[in-house]
Amino acid sequence: MNNGTNIKKYSYCLDRYLPCNRYYISHSLGSYWPGNFGNFIFAVHLPIFFVLSGYLYKAKSFLYRVRTGIKTLIIPYIATVMIEIAIACFVKVFPNNKFLFSRIGSIKGILLAAVYGSGGESITPFKTFIPWIGAIWFLLAFFWGSLIFNQIMKLSFKKYDLLSKFAIFSVLTLVGYYLSKIVTLPMSFNSALGSMLFFFAGYLIRRYKKLFDQLPLYAYLIFLASWTYVATLGLFSIENMAAPNIFLNLISSVADCLFLIKLSMIIDSWLVKKDKYKFRQEILLIGSGSLAILCFHLIDLDNISVWTILLKKLNDTVPYWFAIMIGNIYLIIFAYLVVVKIIPFVPRLKSCFFPRKSIKK
Repeated sequence: MNNGTNIKKYSYCLDRYLPCNRYYISHSLGSYWPGNFGNFIFAVHLPIFFVLSGYLYKAKSFLYRVRTGIKTLIIPYIATVMIEIAIACFVKVFPNNKFLFSRIGSIKGILLAAVYGSGGESITPFKTFIPWIGAIWFLLAFFWGSLIFNQIMKLSFKKYDLLSKFAIFSVLTLVGYYLSKIVTLPMSFNSALGSMLFFFAGYLIRRYKKLFDQLPLYAYLIFLASWTYVATLGLFSIENMAAPNIFLNLISSVADCLFLIKLSMIIDSWLVKKDKYKFRQEILLIGSGSLAILCFHLIDLDNISVWTILLKKLNDTVPYWFAIMIGNIYLIIFAYLVVVKIIPFVPRLKSCFFPRKSIKK
């Protein structure tokens, strides 16, 4: 067994596993949202996915990126929407059931939300109210962001190549930020533009890996301290490009990602040292299924009443913070059981949510 290769593989999955847990928590804080704790989580829980993608970047043709993006991002997006429509139909037939509901409430509304693809309330010139699709906006932003990043990285400048690309990515990120104050573009395109510097940061971390590997431990403690401090300034949300200070938030979020990557490497090294093979395997499964977990996390929040029922019952008997903690544990267990223990054994769902494992090579 090649321990070096495995450490990289498991460390990557840990980097995706930790943000997944933060994703559940960020949407399930109850009356603790908004607040510093939520700001702390939002600063990194999605940017790190873009950073990791940039870290793993390899130049590919445009058509290859389109085909891969459709299989791994757009098909799961469509499949999630179809499940939400099926649940909406069920709720129409059985309106008095206690466990299922539809946040949007109608097939027309779900389709409108899916086509526009906004993660939150939209600023549009249209008089018609456009519902937001929810957490899976990220799949659209990731799809467009990957395409844009890949094409720009394929450009070649005779002088100052990296600096020129940094300038282009900076401009695109700021365009996404300032444009979001005026209009919400369809298909989460504002966020796709806003993610460009995160993709590029990941690429630079990989390119200058030896330099980052040599950073002392106190540097990462400084990153953690800056993460904590910047979170007190306000919410940085890449979904609608909200930021109290866009320049400070961008720099801080990259530093936050570096800290999280370092933490993942430390945890992974400990697992290797202790030979925790089974636990590492579970992390690998969860990390590789992080986007599927995102999809079913949305389904849980938007269509299943268990979390709300659980919170109401617990809130009468235990402290509120404890009820929130139990609710988050439920959300994590639900996503884990569905994505890791059920979907891989249902061929049609597996082909939608784990397309890489279903594609015959």
